Amino acid sequence: MTELPTPTVPPEAYTERYYRESCMGAPRWEASDGASADPLYFHYARLAGVRPGEVVVDVGCGRGELLVAALRAGAARVVGVEYSEAALGLARRTVDAAGLEGAELHHADARALPLADATADVVTMLDVVEHLSAAELSRALAEARRVLRPGGRLLAHTMPTRTIYTVTYRALRAARPRRRAAWPPDPRNELERAMHVREQSLWSLRRLLRSAGFTHVRVTLGRFVYTDHLPDESARRMVHRMASHRPTAPLARADLWARAVRPPSATYDAPPR
Repeated sequence: MTELPTPTVPPEAYTERYYRESCMGAPRWEASDGASADPLYFHYARLAGVRPGEVVVDVGCGRGELLVAALRAGAARVVGVEYSEAALGLARRTVDAAGLEGAELHHADARALPLADATADVVTMLDVVEHLSAAELSRALAEARRVLRPGGRLLAHTMPTRTIYTVTYRALRAARPRRRAAWPPDPRNELERAMHVREQSLWSLRRLLRSAGFTHVRVTLGRFVYTDHLPDESARRMVHRMASHRPTAPLARADLWARAVRPPSATYDAPPR
């Protein structure tokens, strides 16, 4: 296996506090000390179409709630792959609290999954995409494709989109020249500036998945409307209105869902490992 290039975001950036306070579903996990998962994760398992007897690989498993949700949906084996040692400790707590068999955890990089070829029915990448550079994401998608069985499915979620910052925010800021001081050039918060390497759009994510050799690629808007970065109440109301209308929804909804399939025939060569 060739040595991987130095990652854009070092693993030390992902602290235990980050997973306990800033990741989706943190309040419920924290209140139960890992014994209870936010219902969102069970919804995610349904979106992934987890079926009894399947093998599910969660890349960037965080605190591990999706692993438990997949087991409860009938998966025979779930594999959590996590870059952060802090997150792995929390994921072990989640899995142990559930008392379910069939879960395993690996400390590994998304660009080099510790799994054999064609061993998974489902690979999930929830809120991982935006943390990777273009080269890193291409390699991670190639790895996801490699470990999937022919016909296996990929489910990915990313938030926020590139569009809400580079198009919507800039347009709203430009329309308020007298209030420019309240509208910084870059509206991202501290965590986003440190960890979000490259946000995606509907079109860029679709293109990356196809380039990685996936078929049946479908990238759709989520339903989350993010306005915390907007300093103007009238702008926040406008974005919510935009999100409710199909022509303007891509400018206002902040998350994307991607679904794709590894084709039945092995016609794509992954990068050398």
